Amino acid sequence: MIFHASALSSYSAKVRVVLCVKGLDFEERAPAQGYRSPEYRAVVPMGTLPAIQIGDWVLSESEVINEYLEERYPAPAMLPQDPEQRARVRFLCRFHDLHLEPKVRALFGQVKPAHRNPETVLALRTDIEARLGQLAGWAQPQPFLLTPSISLADCGFLVTVPLAAAVLAACGQSLMLPTVLAHWLSVASAHPPVDRALAPWRAATQAWLSS
Repeated sequence: MIFHASALSSYSAKVRVVLCVKGLDFEERAPAQGYRSPEYRAVVPMGTLPAIQIGDWVLSESEVINEYLEERYPAPAMLPQDPEQRARVRFLCRFHDLHLEPKVRALFGQVKPAHRNPETVLALRTDIEARLGQLAGWAQPQPFLLTPSISLADCGFLVTVPLAAAVLAACGQSLMLPTVLAHWLSVASAHPPVDRALAPWRAATQAWLSS
């Protein structure tokens, strides 16, 4: 399996977590000419990261990839057996992609002091903390967000929550994280496959913010 990804890409990190939790063999490749290049689009027509490739078969979009990996490699399971619990996991995955991650991504343009609008940063911080408050109300750490073992629901938040804190700090703001989520993040981030999966992303993110 070829994993087309970037160390700095949050959504690449989200899929890398699943690959590592499931113990799958993969070759990670960053697009040599960039992910918007004709060369990359010839392989991945969407021109987005991440994507997986098995022979001539290519699949993009992180949530679709994670669902495929769960179905194709069902052990260890990252979706509960109970239909209602499976739906709750999927709901949190959608909540992450549609309602939290875009607010964090909107902060990227505020990192450079010359381009920063303090009112914009404060408004985004308020939105992010409101979404995290919602997540805290839904979470049932066992110790993972909804389940005793890591599920698909954890993967995106394991990237986006620390990213929000790091980017806000670079913008001169601190993130108020609900206690239940702070404990979850501490435990889940130390899970060995998660720690291994996020190592490239952590290094690339720190280098980006430092620059």
